[in-house]
Amino acid sequence: MLKKLQEPDFEQYVDFAYQLALDMTKSGYPTYADGIKTKDDFVACARKAFSIDNEEILLYEQDGKMAGWIHYFYLPEDHYLDTCAFCIASGMKEALIEFIAFAQEHFPGSELYLGFPRENTEAVAALEAQNFDCIEESYNDAMDFEDYVLQPEDAGILPITRENYELFSDLHSQNDGDMYWNSARILDAIDRWQVYVCIRNGRAEGAIYYMHDTLMPEIFGVDFPDDIYNRDVYRVLLIAALNDCKRRGAKHMTFFNEGESQTDAVACGFRCIGEYMCFKKVL
Repeated sequence: MLKKLQEPDFEQYVDFAYQLALDMTKSGYPTYADGIKTKDDFVACARKAFSIDNEEILLYEQDGKMAGWIHYFYLPEDHYLDTCAFCIASGMKEALIEFIAFAQEHFPGSELYLGFPRENTEAVAALEAQNFDCIEESYNDAMDFEDYVLQPEDAGILPITRENYELFSDLHSQNDGDMYWNSARILDAIDRWQVYVCIRNGRAEGAIYYMHDTLMPEIFGVDFPDDIYNRDVYRVLLIAALNDCKRRGAKHMTFFNEGESQTDAVACGFRCIGEYMCFKKVL
């Protein structure tokens, strides 16, 4: 059974929810098992649900007892539904089925995205059984800048602005249909983004893009012509991004990295937290 969490009951349940968020077999993404995000971060994120119209926390009960916590948010202009926390002590399959039914009733026509660690085998199996499409499988990597030393940068690295945006959009538009942050949305919010392309022989051979206005920047992706991986281009783009964030004073950076580039990411100093799976369904 799902019921809305009322603000006076917040303190009664938040510690229980946070402990579940530390267990990758009992929770979804974003994970708090990364050694970076803290309990204070979890609490602050959860409290926003009481002051923002498009967020809500649902308690999941089994036999009248608290068994889980689902914090979701909805972007009506984009018909986009996602979760900030999906923490279930027992009955993950049943909780997912109930939440999907809840979402279908309240947000018909929206796109529901649910991210889980591969370690949460019950959630993965349940979503596959509910005919969700797995649109991403990647490694959840993190860089800790305390030990990172600035590296020499390639002369072909070029920052992207509104004026030269087509150098990036020509690459990124290959994947526009599979992601929220498509070329148009990044351009609309370009002041929040840092985008680099690598120019070789007058041609853009790769691009990297991440938000720089957050406490913990996240690389959203690296694009290549025809989606063909280029190890050399990948490494010089990654170094440019890491150097930039180090100069900005970031303490950590996260990256959901493809399998073919995982070895190179680790070689550049990233550590692997776990494996991430993203599921999508149009309700």
